[in-house]
Amino acid sequence: MAEEQISVDGDVNDTEDLEPEKEVKAIYDDKRPQKLLQTAWQNLQSGLYTDVIVIVNERKFPAHRLVLSSLSDYFPPLLKIDEKGSGEVIIQNVSSEDFDILLKYAYTGLVDITPDNVQSVLIAADYLSIEFVKRECTTYMKSHIDIDNVCDALIFAKSFVINDLEQKAFKFLLENLDSVSRTVGFAKLDSHYLAKILDDDNLVLFQNQAIMRSKDREKLVLEAVLRYLLIKNEEDPNLIQILISSVRLPEITEEEVNNCLESYKQFRNNSIVKRSLVLRKKALYIISQKEEPEFASLVASASEVPSSWFRKRKLAFVTITPGLRSYASGGEVGRVNDHPDFKLTDANFKIQKIEIWTRLWDTAEIIGGMKIVYQSMDGHCSDIEYSKGVSHHVENTHIVELEPNEFIIKVNIGSGWLIDSLCFHTTLGKVYGPFGGAGGGIHEEIAPRDSPSYLFDMGYQSVITQGSPAIYNLCLRWIAFS
Repeated sequence: MAEEQISVDGDVNDTEDLEPEKEVKAIYDDKRPQKLLQTAWQNLQSGLYTDVIVIVNERKFPAHRLVLSSLSDYFPPLLKIDEKGSGEVIIQNVSSEDFDILLKYAYTGLVDITPDNVQSVLIAADYLSIEFVKRECTTYMKSHIDIDNVCDALIFAKSFVINDLEQKAFKFLLENLDSVSRTVGFAKLDSHYLAKILDDDNLVLFQNQAIMRSKDREKLVLEAVLRYLLIKNEEDPNLIQILISSVRLPEITEEEVNNCLESYKQFRNNSIVKRSLVLRKKALYIISQKEEPEFASLVASASEVPSSWFRKRKLAFVTITPGLRSYASGGEVGRVNDHPDFKLTDANFKIQKIEIWTRLWDTAEIIGGMKIVYQSMDGHCSDIEYSKGVSHHVENTHIVELEPNEFIIKVNIGSGWLIDSLCFHTTLGKVYGPFGGAGGGIHEEIAPRDSPSYLFDMGYQSVITQGSPAIYNLCLRWIAFS
């Protein structure tokens, strides 16, 4: 008699009747979902098997409930309302043109975005909770920001709380304020919003990919304000006062203010502007007493002077980083203990001039000496010079003089045992060099690309070889602003 086993629930199981589990293998056809959508799209175009009509602005769109319910969480409740009704549902607050685009996306996965429809499609996608389309419209707008549409993008992003688009548009505005302020779209910005931007102690403006310093920055702010008032034809004295006050007028010389007003003669006799020029002189006097004990009381008593005029705007957050490596630092000719010394510590200085002397080493031309002149961009300090090597036994002399708003963003270095050659590329698209000979390996360093940046300084050493100086152990440093 076969042995029986009693289970915990009292059932009798015959162990001899049990069969081993059979292996089940699930095979996935990755083309099947796409085929389903293709068939649904073909049926829609042919008018087959549709089971609902969506009415948008009196235009009727036949569709399939299954496809719509998969589009977003908005549709299942909408379709449930008419589960046993007329077979029609109505969508409000969306244009028929935008819904046509979104319906095509539901069946094909394709979104037809253009500069003209991207904002309305994004709004419709947001209303219908179609996240992919909303995200892709935002990405499209971010990648298509330009001089003419940046203000529209900024206004749109603020209205619909699209933070990443707002940040991108705001950054573009600050980097291109001069050009943007010349467009009709600039006047679309709200006056109070613009004043808040321009009055910020942390305002950072750029020109030719480089940060602007105080005098040039304030001159640009003044020009932008006057352009805005001119395009907008603003006559409200309170708004004019708010915008003019956002300019740190004491930072600009009287001559430059007058030159600016000469270009915008409509404002020369404006009472608000004339009063602001009087207050500028008063502020300059008080600022000149900064080291005196009564300075604080003078500021307090000048209540009619904008308080921001007594504060300097802060420089952007600055990062100074060394380059990729030291060049000609293997110790083959001179002893190398560490990185070379750097002369510069103040971010308000920039390279203004480089003088390079080349000489022969055996029969090869190399860099025998170099002098760098650093200039204060605020004009408040004397130039700083850094020189190594001397100019005797010179084969060639090369001088690079940069314009006030020109900065080096790429350097090619020829190096072996010594520095053989140097070549500089700038923000104005100019190339200086190469200076020197063809020896050594060619290396390239480029300014960091994550934020506006340029060559801050160069450190290098000099060694006597074959009776004359030569440059070796060269290292670059880059400055970046955020």
